[in-house]
Amino acid sequence: MKKNITLSAFLLFCSMSISAQVIRVGLLGIGIGAGNNSGRLGFHLLEASYAPIPKIDYGSYLGLAVSLSESKFSTGVRYGLQGKYYFMTEKFRPFVGVQAGLISGLFVDSDSEIQAKKGSKFQVVPQAGFRVGPLNIWASYQNGFVGNGGFVFGFGEFR
Repeated sequence: MKKNITLSAFLLFCSMSISAQVIRVGLLGIGIGAGNNSGRLGFHLLEASYAPIPKIDYGSYLGLAVSLSESKFSTGVRYGLQGKYYFMTEKFRPFVGVQAGLISGLFVDSDSEIQAKKGSKFQVVPQAGFRVGPLNIWASYQNGFVGNGGFVFGFGEFR
């Protein structure tokens, strides 16, 4: 399953670069949040999106995630597909979006005894936020709200 998702994301990115109107690349973001007596920290390493029209983009993402609560700890790599809808196309661009993908890593549970498991979990993460120039600020929900920020750069023109 991991190979299929990775291959699909790679093919999607390659097809976007051939016929793209606009390619958006997000680099070096961070997310901090909490929920259910836990803390979360996320590092957004890379996002690549294709925008066929100004109000819609879709693509893939890659990042790192760490979660810690009183009895649980997890860390892993997040990757998958995402899409966003922009309500406005001026300098201030509010949006809603969704990410769907896997988090693969180490999951430790110490409720009664310490158990460490390595594996993958599927996630669907809704988002809402805005872009102003290259600055991208959004909130997402991953078993608790997470505030995120990062930089997005666009290449190409709409015709």
